[in-house]
Amino acid sequence: MSNAWKPVLSGPTRARALEAAEAIVQDLARAPLVSRPPDLAKGDAGLALFFESAGRALDTDLLDKVGQHLQLSAEGFLRAERTKVGLHGGLAGLGWVAARLSARHPDLDVEEVCGPVDEAIAQELELRPWPHPCDLRDGLAGLGLYALERPRTPSTPQLLERMVTLLEETAEPTAQGLRWPMPPNYLRLYGDPRAFPRGVYTLGVAHGMPGGLALLGALHAHGIARERVGALLEGGFAWMASVAGPGEHPGFPHYLHGDEPVVDARFSWCVGTPGITAVLWWAAWAWGHADWQARALAWAEAVAREGLDRPPFVPRRSANLCCGTAGTALLFTRLFHATGRPIFEEAAVRWYEHTLALRQPGQGPGGYCFQQDPKRPDENLQFGAAGIALALLAGATDQEPDWDECLLMSLRPRPPAKTEA
Repeated sequence: MSNAWKPVLSGPTRARALEAAEAIVQDLARAPLVSRPPDLAKGDAGLALFFESAGRALDTDLLDKVGQHLQLSAEGFLRAERTKVGLHGGLAGLGWVAARLSARHPDLDVEEVCGPVDEAIAQELELRPWPHPCDLRDGLAGLGLYALERPRTPSTPQLLERMVTLLEETAEPTAQGLRWPMPPNYLRLYGDPRAFPRGVYTLGVAHGMPGGLALLGALHAHGIARERVGALLEGGFAWMASVAGPGEHPGFPHYLHGDEPVVDARFSWCVGTPGITAVLWWAAWAWGHADWQARALAWAEAVAREGLDRPPFVPRRSANLCCGTAGTALLFTRLFHATGRPIFEEAAVRWYEHTLALRQPGQGPGGYCFQQDPKRPDENLQFGAAGIALALLAGATDQEPDWDECLLMSLRPRPPAKTEA
């Protein structure tokens, strides 16, 4: 895997991408500070991450904006009557951003932020029955990513071991391998909970099992409970392969009701095969398992080939990171840099072109609104213009998008966590 990040876009397409990204940055930098959620996906924590990352990519000093939004995020969580702990909608997201930024800016003291986050997560991990999924957004994968950002914190190894235990306790053995059910209190994501008597097993990245497998891969790389983690990975990958089927192209649905697949037309990060296959590849890569890495790579390449011919705006005209074209473009960009396979570069360029085709200057920040509805301008990281700008900068500049690990678009294992003396 090369350490040199190079833009996949060139010529007029690169110029258009830079123009759009710069317009978004300028619009958001000029925007007044208003009341918004404090979290990573939709609020101030995500905007702090955005301004720091965009400032580096464009060689522009936006650190005052970073500080403002970090402070607003912390104040927002302090005011909240009931605070979630998940990565995308809760305290772990603020902690992840603060820890990631402090690694790049050592003078930034974040212990006042991260200390209470550590305590909140430790308390949450004591809950039984465990109320959250194994997923990235609200569950163990997101909490684990936060803990891995603080490898020198004395409590980190214990927190990670407890997450392994929870993944063992919540795994459901089947003849095909291991699967993790969606907890009953999350079934409302899919409709009336009474409509799912056989349980729901989610395969999408935002709410599903790929996140749990990615966390397990990272834990294995860190040397955390490797024998136990390896058994969970073997079982989880075997079950995912049974759902994909024997063909070259993976037939992953959005979720299963019992054993009945429920499909979704989105070709996206959140629920579609681009996100599922990319995260499975990163999980296998972190794990260091050559066979599953090769299988996941073959799936991802088949999905990339589909992406070259697939109509881009089905079922929605959406450019965002979550369910839109920019997220798909960045997934393929990441896989190209990690593997060097030309099919991923070709697919990435195609989906950046789709993203630029959706731009409507004068409508929303930099020309982007939620699902391109002029009545719904959106600035946030996951669904709005901030995320679109960062994806465009990843394709058009030589700055690696190290912010994207919070979406599991990449995974960078570090040395095993060590406690301080």
